[in-house]
Amino acid sequence: MAMQSRNSSLRNMMKTQYNEQHMGAAYGPYGQMTQAPQVQTMRIDDVIVRTVALVGATFVAAMLTWSMVSNAFATNAAGDIVITDQSAFSTAMTLGTVGAFIGLGVILFSMFKPITNPIICFVYAIGQGLLLGGVSAFFEARWPGIVVNALLGTVLVFAGMLALYKFRILKNSPMFTKVMVGAGFGIFALIAVNFVASMFGADLGLFASDGNANTLQWIIAIGITLWAAFSFILDFDMIEQSAAMGAPKKFAWAGAFGLTAGLIFLYWNLLRLLSYFQGD
Repeated sequence: MAMQSRNSSLRNMMKTQYNEQHMGAAYGPYGQMTQAPQVQTMRIDDVIVRTVALVGATFVAAMLTWSMVSNAFATNAAGDIVITDQSAFSTAMTLGTVGAFIGLGVILFSMFKPITNPIICFVYAIGQGLLLGGVSAFFEARWPGIVVNALLGTVLVFAGMLALYKFRILKNSPMFTKVMVGAGFGIFALIAVNFVASMFGADLGLFASDGNANTLQWIIAIGITLWAAFSFILDFDMIEQSAAMGAPKKFAWAGAFGLTAGLIFLYWNLLRLLSYFQGD
């Protein structure tokens, strides 16, 4: 029984892969085929190479907006952040906003169809990078050193989860999948409601913007970060299954997209969580 990933692109990848394999039955048994299908199959190495490329594109795009605003912030005597270069800040904000909407659009699209087009994957990575750079620069100006710690934490958590999966210390199971998928829907709803409320100027108190978090905000931040970490187990399992089943090579992009989106989401939440430790 195939497990479902919390990443909709990877889930759809398995469904499409299943359909393509069964459509191949129309050719008849291998010995009776008039022309054997020539399809390159996906390997785990293919996913790794593509993931590195997408993460690299995200980093380069992030450095663009980071360089724009890294010197556009200053701290006044009260410890508040002030903008010293409005032009650079406005440009970075525009790019970040465009990146945010691009990211949202691609994620919504991935819920209905696996992302196997490398152009769409790179558009997502670059868009998220443009947003990451400006926001990270603001956090760094407020709490020096926090970005390096968040990046290091992201790498260590990802490596740790990969090791736990590789040595079968943590395994996917029907119950694990149900819990993670159910929690994922809850987290998505929580973030969506908070986003809509913020557009109308309402603060639901779910996330602390100044680093001074209350008990509820701590629980939410820790819970989402743990979910982001453990969700990699589902993605690793899905990629491994797809490679073992001989999925077409193009689906390596779907796997890379899922891992890249997961890394970005984990970084965001580690950045927020670390800011809570800087509160008064």
